[in-house]
Amino acid sequence: MALLRNHARRWLRRCVIAGLLLALVCVVTLALAWWWFPFPMERLEKWPESPRVLDRHGAPMLQLVGDDDQWRMPVSLDEMSPWLLMATIAVEDERFRSHVGVDPIAVGRAVLSNLTQGRVVSGASTLSMQVCRMMDDRPRHWRAKIIESFRALQLERQLDKDAILATYLNIA
Repeated sequence: MALLRNHARRWLRRCVIAGLLLALVCVVTLALAWWWFPFPMERLEKWPESPRVLDRHGAPMLQLVGDDDQWRMPVSLDEMSPWLLMATIAVEDERFRSHVGVDPIAVGRAVLSNLTQGRVVSGASTLSMQVCRMMDDRPRHWRAKIIESFRALQLERQLDKDAILATYLNIA
């Protein structure tokens, strides 16, 4: 019996050491990636505002489509309906104000439901991840999700929540 307990303790100790080493490797890898691949703020500005001509009082006289044949007239959160803001957060990312760019609860829920169903039935994208996806259009794949998650963590360090929400609503 004592031999079995010693064996179990050694196995548990090895598992703990392996887990700590894995965590250390993950932290070092994330730190190096953060340093080697800084967040490309210039890509957030790739959606230029549509050209417009204003009168002397600042009222628009003429608005044109941009180079990408899109009407882009960014507005601040103050100019948007509070109902739009609440509805967007409720539908797209209910824990938007409390996570750091990636919502671990949503990730766990999505992984569990996708595994039990045997196919993709649920996603875990946050508003920050969606901004990053729009910034770099990639095919939907788990590797792209990892990159979006990494970029979302970086984005959350660059902009506050209101700026991220305004960016999302102005380009989505």
